[in-house]
Amino acid sequence: MLQRYSLRMGAEMQSLDPKQTRAFLAATTAGTVRGAAEALGVEPSTISRAITGLETTLATRLIERGRRGVQLTEAGALLRDHLRREASEMEALQSRFDALKGMARGTVRVAVGEGFVGDLVGGALPGFAATHPGLTYALEQGSTDAVRHSVMTDQAHLGLAYDVAPDRALKLLARHPQPLMMLARPGSRFADLSAPLSMAALANLPAAVLTGGYGVGSVLARAEARAGHRLHAVVETGSIAVLLAFARSGMGVTVLPRFAAMADIAAGGLVAREIAEPEFQTGEAALIARNGRELPRAAQSMAANLARRMAAFGGQ
Repeated sequence: MLQRYSLRMGAEMQSLDPKQTRAFLAATTAGTVRGAAEALGVEPSTISRAITGLETTLATRLIERGRRGVQLTEAGALLRDHLRREASEMEALQSRFDALKGMARGTVRVAVGEGFVGDLVGGALPGFAATHPGLTYALEQGSTDAVRHSVMTDQAHLGLAYDVAPDRALKLLARHPQPLMMLARPGSRFADLSAPLSMAALANLPAAVLTGGYGVGSVLARAEARAGHRLHAVVETGSIAVLLAFARSGMGVTVLPRFAAMADIAAGGLVAREIAEPEFQTGEAALIARNGRELPRAAQSMAANLARRMAAFGGQ
């Protein structure tokens, strides 16, 4: 159900069309009119007309259209923040209603780094879902950067990511050290190397590595810069599943936190070896929310459960 927003304009109460505000928010989130159209399943011209109509209603320009996509004017930024705040307050009110019913219904939206998926879905979520059968869990997978973006723009209540850079706009609900490990196929020549491995020794091995935007890649880049050695990247990918498959094949090694490969390690498909480089010890698993957002009761309860039960945060 679309919510109708209103702003006081002079002595009158000016009503805003919910379809127009939805299109405007979609464009600010996607960064382009075309991206907003794809997200809402409409034509780009529909998005453009909606924003133009909103600008006419408010008698002010909200966005600058250019090669770099949608750029908000100062007025546009004010409206975006107002609409998000209104939506958050309505969600909080609905959460209180749901709490009176024992969290019998509602949706918790979680942005999840790929390395956390097995730990979440195979570990912490089933027990929580069993005690809250009326809740729906909307899970969106992406890189550390994508998880941050989803949380910052209120597309997700919670975010699970690795090596999240400090940001006053984000609140850390849980954090736990998760050093990067070398993963290799048991019985391969890589698995037989003496641990902890030096960066110089690791750099001589064929490896599969993550591309930009991932926390693992950020830690690796810092380690390479500090040690003066770069990994020999045979495969570069944005998929942790590809990294694990590469290591299982015996073609070479990959570097990930242990929790991201728990299933493979438990099944005997991979072994983990410590790395001596200090930078590899700095990575952390993080559970985040937007600072200042009042989370729905269900999201608060789920966050506490994830912090307590997920292996990424030291749980069982």
